[in-house]
Amino acid sequence: MTTFLGIIVFAVLVWVVPLAWQHGRRRYLRSRPLSKKQETILHSRLALYPALSADTQLELKQNVSLFLRDKEFVGCNGLQVTEEMRVVIAAHACLLLLGRENSCYPNLRTILLYPDAYVAEETHHHGHVQSTRLSARAGEAHYRGPVVLSWDDIQQGLAHPEQGHNVAIHEFAHKLDEEDGYVDGRPPFARREDGKDWAPVMREAFAELRQRLHALHQEHQEQQGAEPGSANDPALEAPQPVSVLDTYGAQSPAEFFAVATEAYFVIPTAMAAAHPRLYREMQKFYRTDPAALLHGSRRGD
Repeated sequence: MTTFLGIIVFAVLVWVVPLAWQHGRRRYLRSRPLSKKQETILHSRLALYPALSADTQLELKQNVSLFLRDKEFVGCNGLQVTEEMRVVIAAHACLLLLGRENSCYPNLRTILLYPDAYVAEETHHHGHVQSTRLSARAGEAHYRGPVVLSWDDIQQGLAHPEQGHNVAIHEFAHKLDEEDGYVDGRPPFARREDGKDWAPVMREAFAELRQRLHALHQEHQEQQGAEPGSANDPALEAPQPVSVLDTYGAQSPAEFFAVATEAYFVIPTAMAAAHPRLYREMQKFYRTDPAALLHGSRRGD
């Protein structure tokens, strides 16, 4: 009996001690202050930072401190990773964590950073036939693996926020999505009631985006067959308005969630106006209101 109890105690300790150590380590790393240089970069390169309350700024800095000390940044294709690069990426990754308990991307250890768009191999399956091809990419998030980012694409997104793109936010949304074990466009909610309307709202918005993409394809095909100077000549048509949600999100629910997250944080006012129900669902998960912050209001949840 004593031996059996000893085995049980040993098994519990093997399970509990590493968890306690990880929790204590994260708490310690969060408590480490950022340097003046890091704080300056955070303040100047994260658009929402000045609008955050003092308490939320402190929360963000603590998460950034943990991120910078817990993750490895690796430069690729000769890129020398600078402190600005590290802080900018950490800031946008940790922006997604505000307002709720988190382990700061526990399945992520490494960020691979390229100077610009890089080439990766894609594999496609058509029944029993498998094909591969090379494609240029701005970023990708490997399941329970590294995040890969193009620094030039991050810079372009920060320079032109009106376009609604931020590859760092996009890829870290994928890392949030995977935390429940499934990359399916539904991240894990801390409170079950917050996610009760998630599926129908996201499904409707996703279907609308797919319909819009289909309409764009049809329009393109019609334009390709138009005679120059005809009523359907693209050169004579008025420019189309910029979409709030990138049609890349029509590929899958997971990509839709990542694209919607980009719009939510980068062009929140436009997204709230174009997709109010979707915006409210994103707000329930992210526990913040970027549109209100940009308008000088600090409403609570």
